[in-house]
Amino acid sequence: MASIPAANGPARPRCPESSRGLPIRHPGDARPGCNLYGGTLSARNSVVVRLAGESGEGVISCGDILTQAAARGGYYTQTFRTFPAEIKGGPCMYQFRLSDEPIWSHGQDVDLLVCFNQEAWDLNWDSLGPEGVILYDSVEVTIPDEYLDRARPVRMDELAKEIGGSTRAKNMVAAGAITAVIDFDTTPIEELVLRRYAHKEGVADANIAALHAGAEESADLKGRYPLVPPVEVEEDRMLISGNQAIAVGAVAAGVNYFAGYPITPASDILEWLSVRLPQVGGLTIQCEDEIASLASVVGASYTGAKAMTATSGPGISLMNELIGYAGTAEIPVVIVDAQRGGPSTGLPTKTEQSDLNQALYGSHGEAPRVVIAPVSVEDCFYSIVDAFNYAEEFQVPVLLLTDQGLATRLEVIHRPDPEKLNIVQRKTSAGIAREDYKRYEYTESGVSPMGLPGEPNGMYVATGIEHDEYGHPGYTPEIHLGMQTKRLGKLEPIRETSRVATHGEAQPEDIAFIGFGSTFGPVREAVDRLAEQGLSVGAFYPRVLGPFPASRVETFVANAKRIIVPEVNYTGQLARLIKAETNINELESVAKCDGLPFTAEAIIDLAAQEVAA
Repeated sequence: MASIPAANGPARPRCPESSRGLPIRHPGDARPGCNLYGGTLSARNSVVVRLAGESGEGVISCGDILTQAAARGGYYTQTFRTFPAEIKGGPCMYQFRLSDEPIWSHGQDVDLLVCFNQEAWDLNWDSLGPEGVILYDSVEVTIPDEYLDRARPVRMDELAKEIGGSTRAKNMVAAGAITAVIDFDTTPIEELVLRRYAHKEGVADANIAALHAGAEESADLKGRYPLVPPVEVEEDRMLISGNQAIAVGAVAAGVNYFAGYPITPASDILEWLSVRLPQVGGLTIQCEDEIASLASVVGASYTGAKAMTATSGPGISLMNELIGYAGTAEIPVVIVDAQRGGPSTGLPTKTEQSDLNQALYGSHGEAPRVVIAPVSVEDCFYSIVDAFNYAEEFQVPVLLLTDQGLATRLEVIHRPDPEKLNIVQRKTSAGIAREDYKRYEYTESGVSPMGLPGEPNGMYVATGIEHDEYGHPGYTPEIHLGMQTKRLGKLEPIRETSRVATHGEAQPEDIAFIGFGSTFGPVREAVDRLAEQGLSVGAFYPRVLGPFPASRVETFVANAKRIIVPEVNYTGQLARLIKAETNINELESVAKCDGLPFTAEAIIDLAAQEVAA
C-alpha cells in the first residue's frame, strides 16, 4: 500500500477507497496522547486543564474532585478521560474544560498541563496551547529548556510524604497547584474531601493540608488563567456522566428489571442500578455472561416488565441471536451499547463509533430493531426514555449507542423534570376474548396486542420460528412475507417522527455536517465559529439511525455545496449508510479511529481543507 506522512511520526498506511466509490479521508495521525490538530479555539473565559500520569497515582480521582468542585461553584464543565486496560499501571490522562458559559466539547489546546511523571510529559507535551503552563513533579519529571519559562516544579511526591507519610496525597498537592493557577476557591474541594473521608480519622485533614501546600507551590502563577465567577449558580444544574444519565433516565421511564454482565465502558450502569433500582421496587441481576443477560431480559419483558441490559461491542456480538429472537417474537427489550475501540477486545478504555453496522444489521436474517444515538450527556437521559417508549409501543428490540467518551465523561446539565416526560406503555391483550386473540394479528399499524402471563385469555407461544397470526409454526411463502412485512413495516413511521439534533442553518448553502452521537458537541461549536466567519453552515444529527430518516437528511443538504460526515471509526459507516439510504452521491467522509474524540478545532480544519482530487 502507498503511504502518506503522519503529522508527527512515521508514515501510516493510506486508507483504501471503498468498493462503493466512497473515498474516506482520515485526519493526520500522531502518536498517542499528543495534539492531533493545529489551530486554537476557546470559548470566552474557558480553561482547559489536562492531568497525566501513571494509573494508580490518583490522576482520575484528582480530575473528578476538581470537576465536581467546579460544578458546585456554578461553572459549566466537560471532561474526557483515557486510561489503560490493565488494572494497575500504564499511562492515564484526565482533561476537563471549565467556563461560566455552556460549553460543548472538552477542548483541544491545553492551558494547564500537569505531569505526574516523565512519561506524562513525553506523551502530552504537544497538547499544550501556545501559552500553556506546565506544572510538573520536581523529582520525577525533566522539562526541556525551551519550556522552562512557562513551567513550574511542584514537590508532589515530597510534600505528600511530608504531610501524609506516603505519596497517596500526591494528587491533592497537584489539585492545590491547579487551583492557584486558575484562581479557584478551594472551599468546594475541602467540602468534598471532608465528606469522602469523614469515616477515616486524619485522612481528610492530611488531604486538605496537601491541597494548601500545593497551592503555595504555584503561588507565583496565581491567576494566570483566572476564571470569572458565575453571576448566578442555577439550582436546577447537576454534574452527571453519560452512563449515570442513562441509568437515571431508565428509572424515569419505568424500568423494573435490569440484567447485565460487567464490561468496560458500560459497567457503571450495572453498578448504579444495582444500588438504586431496588429502592424503587425493581430488580437488578448480574448474570454469568452477556447471552444470559439478554435472555433474562427477554424473559422478564415477556412477563410484562420494562427490561434492559447494557454492554459494549463484544457483548452485542454475543447477543445477536437473541436480538433476532426478540425481533421475531416481538418482545420489547432495551440494550445499551457503550462502544469502545475494536475489533475483538480492541481498545477497551478508548472511544470509537464502530458498532453502527452491527447495531443496524447484526443478527441472522433481517430482524427488526430501532437504533438510537444520543448526542450529549443530557440527551442520554431523554434517549433512554425514547428507547423504552419505542420498545413498548412497537414491541421491538431497541439498541442505544453511546461510546466511551460520552459514557464516562462528566458534564453539567439541567436537571430533567420527570413530570414532563411522555411514558408509553405496551398494548396488551386485556379484554380480548380467547377465541379472538391472535398474538401476531395483522393490524393497520403492524402492532398486535401482547398477552401477558395471568391475563385472562392472553395465552400464546412466543416462538422464534416463523409463525402465523396465532403463533402457530408456519412456513409458507405467504406467511413469511406477511410477517416480515408486518415486523419491519411497523417501524416506518419512526423515520418521519423521530427526534433530531440540529444547529445552525436549516438548509445550509456552504457546508452541511451530518453525524451521529458524541461528535455533535464539537461540530456544534465549530458551526458557531464558522458562521462567525460568514459561512452558511449547519449540522443535522439523527437521533434514530434505524430506521434512517432519509428524506429529512436529503432536505437538509439540498442546497449545500459541501457535505461533511465526521465519525470515529475507520470505514465511514455513517457515510456509507447515508449513500445507501438516500440519493446523496457527493459527500466527504472523514473517519478517524485513534481512540480519541474529535475536537471543534479538528472540525474547523476539515471545513478549511479542500477536497482531495
